[in-house]
Amino acid sequence: MIGRAPDAARELFSFKQGLLGRVHDRLHVGLQRLTSTSSIALSPRTTLETGSTACALDSAFVCNAQAATKPRGPTMMSTLDPDSSDFVVTGLEGISIQIAMFLDGTSLARMQLVNRSWRRFILQHRDALLSLLLERTFQTVVPSSTVYKSFLLSMRHEIDLEIAHLRCIRSLHETLEEYCTKIEPENHGFVAMFCDIIRFRDPHIARFVAQRRHYALSMVLVSTPEHVQAFRRRCPNAGPVAFVPIDNPHWPQFDLPAVDATGFLGYAFDHVEVVRGYESLKQTVVKSILKEMMLFDTKENAHDYGVSIGRAPYAAVRDGEVDHTFHLRFSNPLREELRHLPVKERIAILSKRIQSFDHSMSLVRDAQ
Repeated sequence: MIGRAPDAARELFSFKQGLLGRVHDRLHVGLQRLTSTSSIALSPRTTLETGSTACALDSAFVCNAQAATKPRGPTMMSTLDPDSSDFVVTGLEGISIQIAMFLDGTSLARMQLVNRSWRRFILQHRDALLSLLLERTFQTVVPSSTVYKSFLLSMRHEIDLEIAHLRCIRSLHETLEEYCTKIEPENHGFVAMFCDIIRFRDPHIARFVAQRRHYALSMVLVSTPEHVQAFRRRCPNAGPVAFVPIDNPHWPQFDLPAVDATGFLGYAFDHVEVVRGYESLKQTVVKSILKEMMLFDTKENAHDYGVSIGRAPYAAVRDGEVDHTFHLRFSNPLREELRHLPVKERIAILSKRIQSFDHSMSLVRDAQ
């Protein structure tokens, strides 16, 4: 065909390119308009002396309810005119599904608000998209009779895990909230807990790294030892807390040696994603705490590598057994959504979501 009618082939190719360009442009505009309706205020910053490396970091203990993400609802729909859209979804199924496959659950929900065509498309491919999200989003996938029910149950379980985490840190976090907002608001020096500044791309890896470095997750990052001393003087009943001063010019510099071993998944540090606002701590605080922790797919491969080097490796295993006595977790979308709220309010909001999920599940059962 191309040999007989090159002009027609070029026209067809140009037409497809034009359609893809329109999809990209209109989707971008639609999502931008949605985002602009729920712009997030800047996070509160730590107030520290000039020259501190922590002065530009968000303080997780200075809560600001107005900076929290507002739930999206019908008011956002009024910003769009669904009848004015001219998306061409049909005929571009492969391209559209590729776009949708890269989105998380929140983005898929927002995409449905762009117009009716995208809403129909998402609903048509809901099971396939939710199956992808189940595997890459949740530490534990709860099986059920349908993908949609499995997604609801897995999300509910995820909220249960986050509530358990918040209850573990509640006492310490509330003490630091009060200190940073009421007792010493001008120069408290506190930044965040270590568990709140990083996450992992693979939720299964996150779970077993957290289990291996459980006691490091509750470490509190602070600017200087002087800030720790001031806190101890004014809050003597805070209990045992591990503090990590981050204004340290002597952080150890080290390279992670290459490893060629069966089942080796890389170092934990290689899988880290730093929460926005704390990127400057990755090569110092994060790397020093995780050190040379290795990741293996199975216990057998970790053991074989240990035999080859003559000692047990400092490693986490992806298929290891879950220890349900440990509840601390690394950061996740739920926590980052509510990060500007006090711990008490976060627990209350997540508890209400549990009730909503239970109500949704009852409706699904009644519909069957």
